[in-house]
Amino acid sequence: MKGGFPVVCYTPAEPADLPRLREIFLLCFGQAAAAEMELVFSRCGDALWCAKAEGRPAAMLAAMPVTLALPQGEYKARYLYGVATHPEARRQGLCKNLLAACCRWMTEQGEAAALLRPDSEKNRSYYRKNGFAACSTAGTGCYRQKGGAAAELTPADPAEYDRLRRKFAPWGLQWGREGLFLQKEWMRLYGGDLWLLGQPADPWGCVAVSREGERPLLRELLCRPADAEKALEGLCRTLQAPELGLALPQPGPVEGLPARPMMMIRKTGEIDLPEAIYTPLAMD
Repeated sequence: MKGGFPVVCYTPAEPADLPRLREIFLLCFGQAAAAEMELVFSRCGDALWCAKAEGRPAAMLAAMPVTLALPQGEYKARYLYGVATHPEARRQGLCKNLLAACCRWMTEQGEAAALLRPDSEKNRSYYRKNGFAACSTAGTGCYRQKGGAAAELTPADPAEYDRLRRKFAPWGLQWGREGLFLQKEWMRLYGGDLWLLGQPADPWGCVAVSREGERPLLRELLCRPADAEKALEGLCRTLQAPELGLALPQPGPVEGLPARPMMMIRKTGEIDLPEAIYTPLAMD
């Protein structure tokens, strides 16, 4: 204690911190997220940060490495995930200061920006007050099977998915091959997967699917607009689902979808950002 207040430090997590971080994560996100937590902790343990009050973690986040590809070049960035404070330590500014400390470290490392996806308007307002600004939208809606021409689908290798992503969406948030291995495993936790469209040897597009209750939820669709309906019909047939939920990063091949806010961004380096950025596959 110092002056009656606990001494707090903001730092990358150490192995000894992990049991407490697991406790914080489950208290904030629920036992249903336990498998997701173990996946992230095992794959991204070196990306975990925490606020330690008197040496004990009280808040946390994961700062996953990603790339921000813009016409003027590619920049190192971070996707912030699992931002959480222990219920007994809230309203002390720990999360605010942890975000600031992580972003300062990113600046020192020459990294350009931090991105995240708030799960509510309340949280969007919170992050806005902490230097983040809206940067992308998702087109939302549903698609009902029509029985028309249907694409062939096969599970995608992350490396092949990454190649197609860079073909159809060269600018924006890029997860890279390692990030897409994580995404594929995350999708499978929720009954989904990464898929190739067309013949496996010569695919003409790709799609990422998770689930929203019993209904498949499309999180990304990359193909020519003229092929979008064939892709959707193929998903309905392959997944045996008469209806698909859509939450597609914009711009995308399915036109006319109502747009909702998606990710937010905070600059940590010298970078000129466009008004909107393509930001796929938020882990939310």
